[in-house]
Amino acid sequence: MSQPELAGDAKKVLAILRDVSPFHFDIRKSEQEVPDQVHRSMQLAVTEGALTGTMATMVGGVVLTGLALALGANAFMIGLIAAIQAGANLLQMRAYQYLEKSGERKRMTVRFAAASRAVWIVIIGLLFLNYESFASARIWIFILLFALSAGFGVMSAVAWVSWMVDLVPQRARGRFFAQRNLAAGAVAVILGIGAGKFIDFWKEEAFGPEPYAFVLLLAVGLVFGFWAVAVQNRMYDPPFKKPHTQSTFWEALRRPFGDPVFRKVFTFRIFYDLSLGSAGTFFSVYMLTQMGMSFTFVSAMTMVTTLTNLLSLRFWGRIVDTYGNKPILYICLAGKLVFAILWLFTTPDTFLLFVIIHCFGVFDGGNVVAIPNLVYKIAPAERRANYITVDGTIVGIAATVAPLLGGGLAVLFSGWSLNLGPVTWSHFHFLFIVSIILRFVTFWFLRRVQEPEAAGVTEVISVVRPVRSIDVYKGFELALNVVIAPAKFVVKRITKRRGAKLGRKSPNPASKK
Repeated sequence: MSQPELAGDAKKVLAILRDVSPFHFDIRKSEQEVPDQVHRSMQLAVTEGALTGTMATMVGGVVLTGLALALGANAFMIGLIAAIQAGANLLQMRAYQYLEKSGERKRMTVRFAAASRAVWIVIIGLLFLNYESFASARIWIFILLFALSAGFGVMSAVAWVSWMVDLVPQRARGRFFAQRNLAAGAVAVILGIGAGKFIDFWKEEAFGPEPYAFVLLLAVGLVFGFWAVAVQNRMYDPPFKKPHTQSTFWEALRRPFGDPVFRKVFTFRIFYDLSLGSAGTFFSVYMLTQMGMSFTFVSAMTMVTTLTNLLSLRFWGRIVDTYGNKPILYICLAGKLVFAILWLFTTPDTFLLFVIIHCFGVFDGGNVVAIPNLVYKIAPAERRANYITVDGTIVGIAATVAPLLGGGLAVLFSGWSLNLGPVTWSHFHFLFIVSIILRFVTFWFLRRVQEPEAAGVTEVISVVRPVRSIDVYKGFELALNVVIAPAKFVVKRITKRRGAKLGRKSPNPASKK
C-alpha cells in the first residue's frame, strides 16, 4: 500500500475516532448556517464541560466525603454538607437579580466561577493546619468555606445557563447538552475510580497524614478548574436581552408562577423529583443492608448505571431535537417506573435482575437531556433567565425534601413485613412502593404539560424501536432495545385511550399525549 493510501486511511480512522469521541462536537454537520463564532464557542463549551467535570471529580463525590471524614466529620456533618449542595440553589433568585441588573453574563460567569475555585485554595491551606487545639474547629471552618464556594458556584451557574441557552440554537440544544454531559461524565467515570484508588494507596503506604492525599487531589482539580475558566473567557457571548423594567425579588419569583403554562411544568418537576428522590438515595442502602451485598458489587452496579446513562446521551439528544421533550419524558418516566417495580422482586440470589435494573440508566440519560431542554424551550425569551432561575430554586427545594421524606418513611417502615407466597416484602420494599405510586401520579402531571411542536408518543416509540443512530457497539444497541421494551409497553397502555380521544379532537401533535 502506498504512502498516500496509508495517509488517507489514517485520516479516516482519525475522523471516526473524532466523531465518536465524547469531547468533540461539530454542529456544522447538520446546521450549516451556524456562525463561526457560535460554532467555535459550542465546541469550547464541550471542552470546558470536560475540564469542569475533572475538577468536580477531584473535589466532589467520594473525595469530598473522604476529605470531610479525614477532618473529623460525623454523620450529621456529612448530611449538612449534602444539604448545603442542594440548598445553595436557593440563591438562584438573588443571582438572577444580579444578572438582570448587570446584564454581563460572561463576566458574571467567569468571575464567580473563579471565586468559587479560589475558595478551595483556602481549604487546601486549612488542611496543613494540624494544631491539636485547632482540630475541632477545622471541620466547621471547612463547612463554612464549602458553603461559600457553593454559593459562588450558583451565582456563576445562573449566568452560564442563560448564556448557553441563547448561544445554542434551539434545534440543536438537545444534542449539545447531551454531548457536554457526556464529556463531563466520561471524565468522571475514569477519574472517579482513579481518585478512590489513590486514596486507598496513600493509606496503605502511609506516605503522610491522610489529609495530604486530598491536598494533591484538590490541587490537580483546581488546575483543571481554572483552565475551564480560561476556556469560558474565550467563548462568544451573544447580546443579553435585558428586561425593560427590573423586577423586585418577589416580582421575579411570582412571575413564572403566574404563567399557567409554566406552572404546569413546575408541578410536574416537583412530583418528578419527589417520586425519584424519595427512594433514589436508598437503593444502595437496601443492597448493602437488607440484601447483604458487598461494597464492590454495589460500586459495580453504580458503574453500570453511569455507563448506560452516558452511552445513551447522544441518542436521546438527537431524538429530543427531532421530536420534542415531552414524548421522551413519557418514555423515560415509564422506564423509571418499571425500574422501581423490579426492585420489589430482588433477592440476594437475583444477580442478573440487579444487572438488568441498573441498565435502566439509559432512562436517566433521557431525563437529563429532556427536562432542562423543556424548561429552556417553554420559558419566554425575554424572561428566560428569570424562569430558569425560579425553576432551579423549586428543584433545589424538592431535591432537599425528597431524601428527607424517604428517610422518614424508611424509619416508619423499618418494622413492616408482608408475606405474599414466594415473595416477602419488608422495610425498604414499602418505600419503593410509595415511590412507584408517586411515579404513577407524575404521569398525570406530565400529561398536563403543554409543549408546542412536540410529536406524539407513539410516533417516537416507533422511531426508538430500531435504535439505529446511536454511536455505540451493536451489543449495546441490542441491550438498549431490551431495556426500552418494558417502557414502551407501559407508555402504550397509559397513553392509548387518552391519545385516541385527543387525536379526534385536535390536529395539533403536541396534544396527542
